Amino acid sequence: MEKGEEKFIEYIMAMPSKLEVEIHKAEEGGFWAKIKNLPGCYTQAENFIELIQMVNDSVFTYFDIPLKYRRRLGYYIPMKIKILLEQKSRHKQIEDAVQKIIAGKRKTLEFSKN
Repeated sequence: MEKGEEKFIEYIMAMPSKLEVEIHKAEEGGFWAKIKNLPGCYTQAENFIELIQMVNDSVFTYFDIPLKYRRRLGYYIPMKIKILLEQKSRHKQIEDAVQKIIAGKRKTLEFSKN
């Protein structure tokens, strides 16, 4: 195994599987967040989307993860947003399958319980 891959695996192992983030509105505007399961890890941002990015940056900084590994490690997103994105993706897949049936390109749909 190459040294770079060994480092990448070390970083994967260091990262928590989930984050507990406490979000607050800042008095001067914007938001600030405390990453509860990483002592001393805080961040702030002008808006909620930027806050998600800053939370990720704070976690990567907390674990001293070099920029070149960050994209491969993935990003944390709030569970409610993740669920909405997954539902939207499933909805799109269903729409596409129905359109293929209507167009005569597909005769059956596979159903599975999630």
